[in-house]
Amino acid sequence: MNSTDEEATMKPGKKRAERWEQILIAAEQCFAASGFHGAGISKIAQSCEMSVGHLYHYVENKEALIEAVIRRELDRQMARLIELETATPGELADALLQKVSEHILYETEIFRTVLSFETLAEAQRNPKVAQILHEHDLNMRVRFCSMLTRFGVDSPEVKTELLFTIFGGLHTRAVRHPEQERGAMMDTIVPILRKIIKPPQIPA
Repeated sequence: MNSTDEEATMKPGKKRAERWEQILIAAEQCFAASGFHGAGISKIAQSCEMSVGHLYHYVENKEALIEAVIRRELDRQMARLIELETATPGELADALLQKVSEHILYETEIFRTVLSFETLAEAQRNPKVAQILHEHDLNMRVRFCSMLTRFGVDSPEVKTELLFTIFGGLHTRAVRHPEQERGAMMDTIVPILRKIIKPPQIPA
């Protein structure tokens, strides 16, 4: 059975979900390469091998597609936080460092960082996007702060803001200095992060 036959025999809901995923992936890549307002719908449609008219069966307009791409990336960030919430107090530092290590040492999709910059710029122009980012940041901060509180970390509000600032800076440096020595960066940041998040009764 070839791919056309497989698509024809898919359940409508599954087929539509897979095509929507394809559209989002193509849109992410086009937006990262050309910006939200530089990438046209025709280019996105071409990238996922469909007509512009067909693409509009899945999304109302370009603004709605931009919002969908932004929400998709924010959902990824929330999923990483939810994974951390399953750690025990003694495991939190290692779990967090593992996430940081994955980003610093192995993250190769720089386009996600570029997309983050595009999102911040869009928030300055678009109040709806600004509200999406504000609500997401609030939810992330509340959940992360609650996790630190549950694990006995002191000054959780301040440390949440500090950690989020560090993580945001790592994204920025990945674009501004892609040749950075990532292994040395990781060696330096490990003791800093351990000190920030260690509960008083657990040695760093």
